[in-house]
Amino acid sequence: MRYPFRLIFNSAKHLATHRLRGERKFAVMLTLDPLGGCMGNCGGSHGGNGQVASPRRAPLSVEQCLAAMEECDTPVVAICGGEPLEYEGIAELTRAILDRGKHLFLCTDGTLIRRRLHMIPPETNFFWNVKLDGTEAVHDSRAGKPGQFAEALDGVKAAKNAGFFVVVSSTVYPDSDGRDLAALYAKLHGMHVDGYMLAPVYLPGKVCRDGSAKFHAEMHRRFAEISDSLNDYNLLVSPVYLEYLRGECELDCSVWGSPVYGPGGWSGPCYLLDYNLEKSYKALLENTLWENFGRGMNPRCETCSCQAGYETAALLGVNRKAGDAWRMLAWQFGGGLGEKRESVRKP
Repeated sequence: MRYPFRLIFNSAKHLATHRLRGERKFAVMLTLDPLGGCMGNCGGSHGGNGQVASPRRAPLSVEQCLAAMEECDTPVVAICGGEPLEYEGIAELTRAILDRGKHLFLCTDGTLIRRRLHMIPPETNFFWNVKLDGTEAVHDSRAGKPGQFAEALDGVKAAKNAGFFVVVSSTVYPDSDGRDLAALYAKLHGMHVDGYMLAPVYLPGKVCRDGSAKFHAEMHRRFAEISDSLNDYNLLVSPVYLEYLRGECELDCSVWGSPVYGPGGWSGPCYLLDYNLEKSYKALLENTLWENFGRGMNPRCETCSCQAGYETAALLGVNRKAGDAWRMLAWQFGGGLGEKRESVRKP
């Protein structure tokens, strides 16, 4: 299977419950940003994008994080923003989320994993999500931190040796080299990494429609090249979203389904724009003019194809075509999580 069965089952149950209630807008994944490193400061897959930093606020308490999780009840939770392993309450928060039966992805650059392995035992609903954008030279150049790749790889090895699930996220840029990512995946495959996520980079600032069209045309070519070369691995990118990234279908941004909660409140409309902060998830849904955001609606949305907006749309069945539901089901059950690796081609 692509993910553990319990995660697939709980997510499907969550979707079915809300649809039976007739709800049009609801969250499928909650992102907690206790340090405030994500809001106004992130691009691509939680990497810096050169935006002017939002005013630094006091970190969230563990109690505030748990209250937000109770308010916005989703089966899947992510902790990200800056480096969450630097958060003083990360061990307590992680244990509390898992004790409540949630599936947790802890997003990290990997450099502090070895020091934090003791905070919880390996659990089937916990994933280390390590950001690696290429092989050593490429990743360290993107990160601007020489030596980070080696430290991250050491963290991945330690987590796998301890029995944890580990997934790797890579941001795809217009100049990303598919061969370099293939070499990275081959190395990670030998370390028994459980799955791989691909995320498109987001360019901050306003871009005209012609500039947007050129940017997306290049990104479509890049994703077509990369996804073909990496398809035999356990890609954690849904087939509908991958079609969108390749330019083969259209999706509407549904970022309301993947909200971010950090210091000050709920980021509206999303963490990339961060126009305002709402005090509750309900207020975020009701007070945001969602029709004003998305490609073609807002200049700052023109280069965005982010997971929070468009992967969410794919999972929710927005712009659904005939057969998409069966394709998603087949994709979920047709993956190779964990030790199922026989089908991967030799590099």
